[in-house]
Parts: sequence; C-alpha cells; structure tokens
Amino acid sequence: MEFIQNYVPTSKAQLLQVAMYFNKGDIQKAQEMFDFYAKNLDLPDFDPVSPTFMQQVRSNAADLFTWIKENQEDLVNGYSLIRSIISNKGVIATDTPTAGNPLPNINE
Repeated sequence: MEFIQNYVPTSKAQLLQVAMYFNKGDIQKAQEMFDFYAKNLDLPDFDPVSPTFMQQVRSNAADLFTWIKENQEDLVNGYSLIRSIISNKGVIATDTPTAGNPLPNINE
C-alpha cells in the first residue's frame, strides 16, 4: 500500500501494468483501478523512448558547436589575452609600486 501512495505514473501503459499487478491479473478490477487513477491525469499513452548513447553524443556535440559559434569572438579575445600574458612574462611593468615604510618586527 505504501508503494501506491508514493507512485507517480508516467504513462497510461505503465499505470495499467501497475493496476494489473496489484489486482493479480483480474482485468475488471485492474480496469476499475486504472479508470479511477487515470480520469484526472493527463498522461501520454506510452513512456517516451530515451535517446541512445550516440543520439545523446550527437545532440551534445551540436549544442557545443553552436555555443562555440555564438561565443567565438569572446573565445578569441580570451585566447589573445592569455597569449599576450605568456609572451610578456619576462617584461617588467613600468608602473611598479615603490616600497613604503618597512613593516615593524612581528615580535614587537
């Protein structure tokens, strides 16, 4: 009984299977249970088929390439910034701050 209280059907076919299971194959009782539960639910006839691994890979790759195309300018600017930082690693900046008063001894 706890299962039926927490059960959330995803399709009419699945709900009918559960009704058949709980009524031990009694078609009339299963139909009554199905009608009782399904009358206020807007369910698809069958569960949607989950995509295959390759369909998921294709979809994700297409999404990635679309994102790259949309953000191409930002990616190029970031790449240029990183290259300029790497190429200027040996150059000392001209606006270096001057040393101020030395810090007092930590033990004082």
